[in-house]
Amino acid sequence: MTNAALRSTRLSALCALLAVLLLQPGVFAAEQRELTFEKDILPIIRSKCIRCHAGVEPKAGLNLTSPSSLLTGGKSGAALRIRAAEFSLLYEMVSSDKMPPVGQKLTASEKGLIRKWINAGAEGVGNAASIDDSEDLTGADLWSFKPPVRPAVPTVRQLDAVANPIDAFIQHRLEDRGMTLAAAAERLTLLRRATFDLIGLPPSPAEIEQYFNDNRPDACARMIDRLLASLHYGERWGRHWLDVAGYTESAGILNEDKPLPLAWRYRDYVIRAFNSDKPYDRFLQEQIAGDELTGYWDAYETAERLPAEVVEGIIATGFLRTAADPSRPDFKKIKNAAGQYFYPTLFDTLQIVCTTTMGLGVQCARCHSHKFDPVPQADYYRMQAVFMTAYRPENWIPQMNRRLTIATKQQVEAAAKQNAAIDATVKRLQAELAALKATFTARIFAEKLAELPAEMQPEVKAALQTEKGKRTEAQQKLAAEFEEKLQPQGKVLEAALAEFTDYTKREKELNAAIAAEEKERPRFDEVRALYDLPGEATTPVLLRGDPLTPGPLVEPGVISTLAAPQPFQWAAPEVAAKTSGRRLAFARWLTQPQHPLTARVMVNRIWMHHFGTGIVATPDDFGVAGSPPSHPALLDWLATEFVRSGWSIKHIHRLILTSNTWRQRSRVSPQHRALCTEIDPDNQLLWRQTIRRLEAEPLRDAMLAVAGTLSRPMYGDSQSVSRQKDGEVIVPAGQDQNRRSVYVRILRLNPETMLQVFDQPTIAVNCTQRSVSTVSTQALTLLNSDVMVRAAAAFADRVWSEQPDDPIGQALLTAWGRSPGTGERELLTTFFI
Repeated sequence: MTNAALRSTRLSALCALLAVLLLQPGVFAAEQRELTFEKDILPIIRSKCIRCHAGVEPKAGLNLTSPSSLLTGGKSGAALRIRAAEFSLLYEMVSSDKMPPVGQKLTASEKGLIRKWINAGAEGVGNAASIDDSEDLTGADLWSFKPPVRPAVPTVRQLDAVANPIDAFIQHRLEDRGMTLAAAAERLTLLRRATFDLIGLPPSPAEIEQYFNDNRPDACARMIDRLLASLHYGERWGRHWLDVAGYTESAGILNEDKPLPLAWRYRDYVIRAFNSDKPYDRFLQEQIAGDELTGYWDAYETAERLPAEVVEGIIATGFLRTAADPSRPDFKKIKNAAGQYFYPTLFDTLQIVCTTTMGLGVQCARCHSHKFDPVPQADYYRMQAVFMTAYRPENWIPQMNRRLTIATKQQVEAAAKQNAAIDATVKRLQAELAALKATFTARIFAEKLAELPAEMQPEVKAALQTEKGKRTEAQQKLAAEFEEKLQPQGKVLEAALAEFTDYTKREKELNAAIAAEEKERPRFDEVRALYDLPGEATTPVLLRGDPLTPGPLVEPGVISTLAAPQPFQWAAPEVAAKTSGRRLAFARWLTQPQHPLTARVMVNRIWMHHFGTGIVATPDDFGVAGSPPSHPALLDWLATEFVRSGWSIKHIHRLILTSNTWRQRSRVSPQHRALCTEIDPDNQLLWRQTIRRLEAEPLRDAMLAVAGTLSRPMYGDSQSVSRQKDGEVIVPAGQDQNRRSVYVRILRLNPETMLQVFDQPTIAVNCTQRSVSTVSTQALTLLNSDVMVRAAAAFADRVWSEQPDDPIGQALLTAWGRSPGTGERELLTTFFI
């Protein structure tokens, strides 16, 4: 066939093929146009799936006949994940031929259409899964989303009830309802209340005597100042903050409960911050952006040493490392590791930041605009973008590797040079040591060989010096007989070498020289910190909150409906910048003086710890679904006073503890109780002080304190805990078993038993308000626990040694701060006898 004829034949075949294809318009149409639910997917569902998955009661609750129902799903969850066919239940079931269970299975072409449709965006259900940025938001006029305005202090009729403005606000509300404040509690009660409130320990007999002997009018104020100046104050109030920060000391990796060796540095930072009365705005700025605030990267590049405030700043960012992080180096090999393991850490971190600082649970906005609070879905991801430059779910750093060295570039380079010199010296000394050992090993061989008959020596020597694989049969026999004696190994060789005093002397000198060189190696402390990673970071809105279905990209931002006077201000830095400045911009927006939530949330939390319930009873929810403030004017007055005082937490303590409201009795007269209970049965208006139970840590610490065994060293690594054979988790022997509870390691899966039983929170994300339980295990723990048994024995020894003539009186004075009543003495005497 000629070339012309061949071309003609091929052209005819091509035209015939095109003619056939043109008669079947669907063949190319599905490839070229956008696949839709109505035209491409619904026909497949009608022919293969509608028998089971349609109607009023579809099988497994899954109706496949409407686009929205595919996202809503059935009993097994959503049927599809947009742009992720391989992780969509619909595609999984049909591609594996598990569905339909009977009848004709889907063809390869039909399966391919479903896969392409899902991965292309699932047209037809896209509207149901798109970004929810509705402007018509419930609660847009919410009181807490507006800046606090300082109210005038109200006037009251009963002037002697008012010691400071707090009393005026409380008494004003009480008088409106025909009530008044209760009388002040007794001096001992006030002393014990203040001591437990501020430092978490009982007053000692000496402190009680000192306070009772102080007859000055300002004795109570002086006592409060003394407690606020105590270093134990930071241990008590730092523990409150660690709850809301979600602080633990284990990684949350599956069931390993692996301790985090550097976590305690953040705990110590918090304790020091409370003790120094660090301004709260600075406290938040350091925890959110300490590296950016203090110029860590500039200091690293140019300074000889990192300034103290820079080190403090990077330690403070441990606040952003408290969320459970299960990442390990091998996790990157896992399919969808970012969605399964890394994004959840970022979700939890944002929840911790928002509930702690703004009293808002924004996590609902992950999937859609918040159904109660005015928080658009887009704003949730704009806030996530603030932290995305540091976290990077798609380029995650395993949590054990995410740390900074407390050293500058100059120090690191100098250390590298010093280490190189040390390496060379150590290598030379080790070579000399090896040569020394070889010399004396050869000497042992020669001496042992000389003990053999002269005629055997050449043959034995030759046999032992020949490689094992090349020995003759005769040499093998000789080696088997003499090798162990002439060429000893391990401990036998060491024992033989030890017989040579010149060897042992020189070996000791060389090992000492090596140890001395190793001791000179520069070592730098490390910090478990958060910091930006190099490269560009993008933040997609996750459709329905699913990492497998990323949507439009967003820029860093904040909750747009919050009426903060100063907007969030951030500009992208230069490409070569070490840090983005996003977190610092967020921290400054958050701590502006008239931010609607920041000051309100913190003064409410302080109030809660002094009265048992906050002015807003839901400290983590200042939104529509949260409790309204019982005293809104007082809350705003305290918030503005907090800012005016320079964000001083101790100033708020002084105001509260010097108020008549806090100093009220909890046990009031029958007449007062009858009147007030009828009007305000829950004591929301504070007509008396609320009886509160000690939390786990002050309970344990108080027992150790009265026993005289409380160990008070501050700061440093935590005391480890271990589970005993009987199941109790304690600080084991060999550790400081009596150290304050804030220094006992908190493991997510193995908390210390006494602390756990008395409601120390088990941290999943964070704890904004502890629960209070009454269970039988508490009584059993107080009777049988290792901590209690040791404390009881020590307490008995103490009271007998201090007052052998009256151990009962001394016991009550030490434990309760008072002498026993007649009935108590008789009861206890009978018990002892």
